[in-house]
Amino acid sequence: MRSDWIRPSPVLAPYVDRVWSWEGTPDELPVLLPGTGAELVVQHGAPMVACTSSGTRELPAAHLLCMRRSRWRLSAAGPVRFTAVRFRAGALPHFTSVPVAAVMDDAVAAVDVFGVAGRRLAGEIRPADPLDVRARTVEALLTPLMGRSGADRLVEVAVRRTYYDAASVRVNRLGPDLGLSVRHLRRGFLATVGVPPKEFQRLARFQRSIRALLNPVRASCLPVALAAGYFDQSHFIKEFHHFTGQPPARMLGGPVSHFYYPSTSGAADA
Repeated sequence: MRSDWIRPSPVLAPYVDRVWSWEGTPDELPVLLPGTGAELVVQHGAPMVACTSSGTRELPAAHLLCMRRSRWRLSAAGPVRFTAVRFRAGALPHFTSVPVAAVMDDAVAAVDVFGVAGRRLAGEIRPADPLDVRARTVEALLTPLMGRSGADRLVEVAVRRTYYDAASVRVNRLGPDLGLSVRHLRRGFLATVGVPPKEFQRLARFQRSIRALLNPVRASCLPVALAAGYFDQSHFIKEFHHFTGQPPARMLGGPVSHFYYPSTSGAADA
């Protein structure tokens, strides 16, 4: 398995964590665990197939993989290679007017989310090009899309606080602290990340716990669980089983392939 990444330009950096690439064999593909992120993926090798609770489907050549509330299994008929854009939490509405809730738990063709730019992605991002060249192509297609939606800046602040500090943020204080009503905050979260604040916090807490357990060196569950804001280890095990269908000891007991990487901004993201 080989992977590489590059920082986005200063223009995109507030909204994009990285442009990255991955290539490997089908048996190296990870289970996609529930998470808050949004990834724009352009495939260059054998098409990936996702097995989800709603069925099995081949993923489009260029697709947006958005927030997931259940795990997905990936497979392919041959070597896999792709280039991807990792959006920061809550950043997607800056690039599309398609409601985030409409693309959750799905892999939607890029053209259906980004229009003409999405259609051009598969043809203009060439796998033979160095990653920095592919990144410039991505940025040339995405930058003109910025600012097409009316993203709520205060809601974005609330999303970032919840994501980066899921362990200690008190959701019932987010609105008052920012001068937002409970109704406005809930509506803003649904528009920005697709779920209400409490559910987003729950997903963010789980995702960041898993990242700590998998990357770069395995840690024991209890300290990670407590640092993430779980009451105790049994609380974490219950949540882990809810999101993955199995206890952490079974899933984390051996080598686990994953797409988790440290953020380019110094804090885990996406």
